[in-house]
Amino acid sequence: MPSWADLLKPEYKGEIQVANPASSGTAYTMIATLVQLMGEDKAFDYLKALHKNISQYTRSGTGPIKAVARGETAISISFVHDGPTEAAQGFPVATITPAEGTGAEIGSMSIVKGARNLDNARRALRVGADREAQQFGAAARQFQLPSNKATPVDPRVPDFKRIRLIDYDYAKYGSAAERRRLIARWEREVGALPR
Repeated sequence: MPSWADLLKPEYKGEIQVANPASSGTAYTMIATLVQLMGEDKAFDYLKALHKNISQYTRSGTGPIKAVARGETAISISFVHDGPTEAAQGFPVATITPAEGTGAEIGSMSIVKGARNLDNARRALRVGADREAQQFGAAARQFQLPSNKATPVDPRVPDFKRIRLIDYDYAKYGSAAERRRLIARWEREVGALPR
């Protein structure tokens, strides 16, 4: 089974793309995942070693998977649900996840405190959580797992029962201060490294 360490193989030099964590939640999730799996110092040692194989840090989290789909790079570090989006467009993309585990994103909706149109905001939340509304995801080639359990799951949605997810600490790594701190460290220790 593939592992995070596999991405450090010399044959992947210049063949991997990942987004820049300063502009992408996808890449930040990767860093937070590695810190939780390895411990912070070992995770940053890993990221420095991985840097040698990175051809480009894209601005967007979906940029790397689009580059794989178009044959511009061999490997993308992306959210697993972005692979089926490219495959649905006819590109030969397959996804794998590391044996040690991976983090995940949780999409959400919120009402901002003091919202001027509170009734409309509540209606929008109800519609967004509705079974019928969530069925539009797959129709729009978005293959996240629906949050409403009554929504039929498109067969192209990754089977999350087969993916080892870590016990991701959303409270700690979701805090703005922790995100800023880890991204600043990445920029100093990894992003600033020569190519």
